[in-house]
Amino acid sequence: MKTKIVSSVLSSPADLRLRILERSRELFFKYGYSRLSMDELAEDLGISKATVYRYFPDKEALLRAVMAETREWILAELQKIVQNDRLSVKDRLTAYLEFFSRFVSGISRDFIRDLRQKLPGLWEELDEFRQKKVLPLVSEVIAEGVRNHEIKSDLDGQLFLEMFWHLVQEFMNPDWIMRHDYSPSELLQSIIDIIFYGIFMEEKSVKVSGRETPGKRRKK
Repeated sequence: MKTKIVSSVLSSPADLRLRILERSRELFFKYGYSRLSMDELAEDLGISKATVYRYFPDKEALLRAVMAETREWILAELQKIVQNDRLSVKDRLTAYLEFFSRFVSGISRDFIRDLRQKLPGLWEELDEFRQKKVLPLVSEVIAEGVRNHEIKSDLDGQLFLEMFWHLVQEFMNPDWIMRHDYSPSELLQSIIDIIFYGIFMEEKSVKVSGRETPGKRRKK
């Protein structure tokens, strides 16, 4: 892995810790947990390895801190989306999916593989976060859509979300990803297309990229 040297600047302990976390997240997501060494991280940041260890005792502790910060950030962003009552339910759900599509676009297959195979406990923590923090937020939006007649009243919102996330989790299996030519973001987009728009030749008016992308119409 190639690294770059960044000039060291005087920072407060809190600023330096945040800088380490932010850059570590970028590098972990890009190269995976196994390929990134603490030496390479320190060189990239332009600081000594001893400085990194002053804040984080080892690489696993660093990754756990990165993921804790990431969970807080995800939750804050989702709360902004679902609590924005200026948007319709459909627009909020689209923004929610768009957010996750952008997020996973920066995650490599190597990171997914390492997380599931080398740190299964952390993977389970992320799944618990999804179930206890993420799903309830979106369930509220779906319930509102049912009350406002924007969503079918017979839709089981909890089942829908569980089905969606089960598919995402199942296909994020590193063995499956490595056997198929998909990045995590392409895989998520395909699952969204199938679940939200189906498999029939009807117009797709909204895509999670936010751009209007009409699909083919059936000939009459």
